[in-house]
Amino acid sequence: MVTDPMLTELSPIVSQYNMGMFRVPLHRINNSYRIFVADKFTRVYDEDTLPDEVKTKMAMILASDYQAVSNDVDLSMLSIYQTPDNEAMREIGWRASETYFVVILTAETLMHMRGE
Repeated sequence: MVTDPMLTELSPIVSQYNMGMFRVPLHRINNSYRIFVADKFTRVYDEDTLPDEVKTKMAMILASDYQAVSNDVDLSMLSIYQTPDNEAMREIGWRASETYFVVILTAETLMHMRGE
């Protein structure tokens, strides 16, 4: 159970390493992916409908040795966006907790997910 109510209002933010990429929060429950694509705007996908860029990066994150920063109960707005020390993951994404992730997406993919 996540204790920070602000985690329901997550939004993409520009990557600090590449201005053309975005740190996009994702909440995975079983095979459902809730992706925070804009302020107060989420999209929900399943394994079959998940965009290819997200699917590829999630596979890489899950296969990585990099461990989650915190558990769901301790996760905060600040900690979810915290870039890991692992340089390889900075352009892919990371696991912030048991069910929260951040995927690094191109502006094009993010705009497509917003319906723009």
